Amino acid sequence: MTKWIFSVFGCALLAMPSAACGLRVLTEDLPPYQVVKNHQVVAGSAYLQVEAILRSAGLPCRTEVLPWARSFELARSQPNTLIYSLARLPAREHLFVWLAPLIQADYRFFSADHKVIEQIQQGQSPLDFIAVAVAGSMMDSALQQLGFVPEQNLIHVKDVNAQWKMLQIQRAQLTLAFEPDFKALADLKVRQTQFFASRQVVQKIQLYLAAHPQTDPVLLEQLRTAVEQQASQGLPVNVSGR
Repeated sequence: MTKWIFSVFGCALLAMPSAACGLRVLTEDLPPYQVVKNHQVVAGSAYLQVEAILRSAGLPCRTEVLPWARSFELARSQPNTLIYSLARLPAREHLFVWLAPLIQADYRFFSADHKVIEQIQQGQSPLDFIAVAVAGSMMDSALQQLGFVPEQNLIHVKDVNAQWKMLQIQRAQLTLAFEPDFKALADLKVRQTQFFASRQVVQKIQLYLAAHPQTDPVLLEQLRTAVEQQASQGLPVNVSGR
């Protein structure tokens, strides 16, 4: 009986931050912007900006770490859900309330084989190679727009660690990415591998904190006010349009 009481009490304590917050906050492992240890975000520039916004808004929320495709689907379908760092693309414009730009990322082609990058820079089509991308990500969409076809010359994986692992073991020959903090990736062999990047930036993308459009208007107003306060204090969060 005593154990049962402590168990219920412990579950109640775990539930308290989410209930007090009123929002579900989702992200993925994406170093250096979100650095995850033991399934929790512990560092990263985007994480720190979002934490500052939530604190300023008086919302004691915890970030959940999920595979990106799952995070995106939940944020797209469930009211009172926040997601970061989400690429702001024309096809997504109406799907979210775009609260604050967090990062501008330069996306280049990367490979574990310098010859692949050299050949692309000399004019060979990237479509001649096998690419890898996190399923449902901006990189996935961008590669498909370039002509890559899933299950033909595009491999889908669940997260950024698997993305770089596929390059390291040469199951894929290239990916589209910003340069991560390789030291924060999970696999030791991946951290020890030298990856090569194209000189040309393929895309410049702004990554955002965004909300489901049916999120509680009171909570949205708290978040917008917090974003404005961060900007007025000179902190690295820009105010987006309402």
